Amino acid sequence: MFRQFQRRARWPFVGLQLSNVALNASHASATVLYPWIMYDLTHSVVCMALVAFVNGVVLLIGMVFGGYIAEMLGIRYTALISAKVGMLTSLLIAALYTADLLHPGTFLILSFTGSILDGPATVATEAKAPEIARFSRLSSAAASSVDDMIDGLMLLTASAASAFLIAVIGPKDAAWWIVTGNFIAMMLLSFSLPSFRLRPAPRLGDIASAGKRLRDSAVSLPFALWGSAALGFFMTLQIFVVPAALRLQGESVAWLGLFIAASATGTIMMNLHLASRHATPKPASVVCGALLGLALSMGILWVEISPLTMMLSGLVAGLANGWLSPAFVAILQMKAPRNCRPHVMGLSYSVVLLFLPLEYMLTGTAIGLTSFRTTCILLAFLLSLAAAVAAAWLECIQNDPSAS
Repeated sequence: MFRQFQRRARWPFVGLQLSNVALNASHASATVLYPWIMYDLTHSVVCMALVAFVNGVVLLIGMVFGGYIAEMLGIRYTALISAKVGMLTSLLIAALYTADLLHPGTFLILSFTGSILDGPATVATEAKAPEIARFSRLSSAAASSVDDMIDGLMLLTASAASAFLIAVIGPKDAAWWIVTGNFIAMMLLSFSLPSFRLRPAPRLGDIASAGKRLRDSAVSLPFALWGSAALGFFMTLQIFVVPAALRLQGESVAWLGLFIAASATGTIMMNLHLASRHATPKPASVVCGALLGLALSMGILWVEISPLTMMLSGLVAGLANGWLSPAFVAILQMKAPRNCRPHVMGLSYSVVLLFLPLEYMLTGTAIGLTSFRTTCILLAFLLSLAAAVAAAWLECIQNDPSAS
């Protein structure tokens, strides 16, 4: 009877999407809350950056080897073990934090453990999405559009909603919200994700082959790397820089919600603008515009930390993020044969996230050694300088492709 219900309701695909919603919501809450908790425990912005850095490194390495691990353990097993580990570690963090027994070292270890399989699990489920759609009797185009719509909606709204939720219910109750989201995601995955036949044992050489395929793609590697650096700073701005400023001044986490909501609005506005254009912007224009937009966003934060500047800075940063879209549409939507799809997908994600951990740590160290306002000036200068260098480099490559 349950199998008949699965087929009639297209349960594998629906269940997977619902689990992604729950998982993305809990991850968004953790991304906002966990650096906030670390500051409560240490009163150090460098330690805040350390949490983000460790999670970023683990995610990056997990993406690189995600295809290998998923093929070795099996898609279903990889996704389920990741969900279970994430749920258990978030449960321990919530229990210890509520009881005032959480120590910085313990928190860092639990945070590391909880995210260790996030990369492989993401690669595993995304790589098998077309097959799950076919199993659920959905066309590939319909499944892809639904998946992209849900992912985009969660990406733009989950973090802002999480910040407002934490402001309303408090950080200790919000920690239990993360546990609940992880538990719901784990249960939905266990009931919806089908078992796939294991392929022949993967080889580490498969990762190198996927890297060669990515290198030989139509996407310019310098364009991808400059775009990755810009996106990494946008994420650093949301996940670390703005929260650090608010913690240093003792302001509410709800102000972070204002920043993220404004940045989501800016991203949507820019994506609509790009969709109405007849031609895709040139790589030099994309990277230069995004970096200058991020520099302007830092300049606004230097002026003052207030609800108004949160919204203005977030809007400008969101416009810059939306302007970057052409760089990542080409990378993340690259087609690959079925046998190497997980490896190519994992490497594509890792290219997008390549500079994120380093930017966390460098920014945190700068704030810790100087001050927030000094760091704003320094970052605005470095971003403007990077925009000039990137524009000249990419323009040179466009005029002389052999220079890449």
